[in-house]
Amino acid sequence: MKKALALLLFLLFLLLAWLAWGWYKDTVVCCPEEEMEVVVQYGPLIFDCSTGEVITNELWPDKKKEILNARITGKKLLLVAPYFGNEDPSAGVARAEKVKALFTELDPDDIVVGRRPVDDCESTMANMLHELQYKWVTRNDDVIELYDRTAILYKYDSDQEIVTPAVYAFSEEVSEYLKETGDRILLVGHTDSDGEEAYNLELGRERAEEYKAHLISLGVDESKIEIQSAGESDPAVPNDSPENKQRNRRVTVQIIK
Repeated sequence: MKKALALLLFLLFLLLAWLAWGWYKDTVVCCPEEEMEVVVQYGPLIFDCSTGEVITNELWPDKKKEILNARITGKKLLLVAPYFGNEDPSAGVARAEKVKALFTELDPDDIVVGRRPVDDCESTMANMLHELQYKWVTRNDDVIELYDRTAILYKYDSDQEIVTPAVYAFSEEVSEYLKETGDRILLVGHTDSDGEEAYNLELGRERAEEYKAHLISLGVDESKIEIQSAGESDPAVPNDSPENKQRNRRVTVQIIK
């Protein structure tokens, strides 16, 4: 009797083991989970990573219309395109020029281009406009607005800005912005390479102080303004001509969020 019961239990164990193996084989071993296809969504514009060509899709007409509708009278459209990894910076300018060609509605003289470094092309394709930046900016002989800062030009060997309607208009614009927001501003004074380094460092500081006083006179709270001096150490362009030296005699204005 005991032998029969033991045999029955052994057979029952084999049955359960067989059923468990069948379940494991059918649900775990047999059929691995299907890999889900990842669909990357691109914006209105990307750059071909191999050729640098501009690729647009059905979203581009609306995006271009949005950019054009934001136009401000007297300002130019700044297009700052990326150059990736170890590329020469000129690759960014070349990409910006190709985007510029898409804006046939504008006079070419109303578009200015620039470039900016970005780590990798493939991994940033899904970012808005593939890291292209744009902005309507002031560009004239006395005010040079870049994407993230603006340069106010100064007289030779002087802490007095070049006084023109363009400078006044920009200063009014900045002062109104600062009075309406909680943002602060950084003013950095720069010089050309003429003169001693210590003298230029002090002159740069005086220029930043002068423009700070200008903004305070327009109603900006002094606590919102920070100043620094770079002297001759950070030229915008090489100091190799009178025209370039003029561009380096400046105060840069940068909004701090």
